[in-house]
Amino acid sequence: MGKKDDNNSTLSEGAPRTCRAALAHEGKDLGLALDCLGCGGPGPFADPQCLRSALEAMASESGADSLTASGHVETQLRPGGMEVLERIVQLGRDLDHLAQREPPKGIRGCDQCQLRPRLLFTGLRGSLFQDAGAFSDTLKVALGKLRDGARGCDGCLSETAEDLLFTSESYEELVRFVVRHGFQIIV
Repeated sequence: MGKKDDNNSTLSEGAPRTCRAALAHEGKDLGLALDCLGCGGPGPFADPQCLRSALEAMASESGADSLTASGHVETQLRPGGMEVLERIVQLGRDLDHLAQREPPKGIRGCDQCQLRPRLLFTGLRGSLFQDAGAFSDTLKVALGKLRDGARGCDGCLSETAEDLLFTSESYEELVRFVVRHGFQIIV
């Protein structure tokens, strides 16, 4: 028998979990609180789904100055940790924006193309929020698909190549930021 959520419904294995999130004022700051007991997961930031849930909450409730994950133990992120998550969320927003580009009109087969912006960049955002550390591998797969792209879509492929280059550069900057702050490197 599986775990139960707050509504006494059985949670299926591997099903995405979502923590309830609420904004609250803490003095002058705006805090985002996650209810980690309600989702049925192992606890604050104990697995990739928890991190994804936190990133999704931050993406939908922008402007939070702090993040508190409440479970059996309360976990609050410091400003450096918040900045890392905010940068991941910003890259996710950029991917959302890139997903809005419409394919060129008049070309057949766009709806089956694996490089269709909505499909490609929505998938990349999901991968980023699921496991930001493995995102570079997902990006390499997307670049490989681009090399093997369909004929007759040169304009679309060119724009997608530019968008993937932008995404790659943004991700590399995110990694450099994490390394600088993780090792307290001052440049």
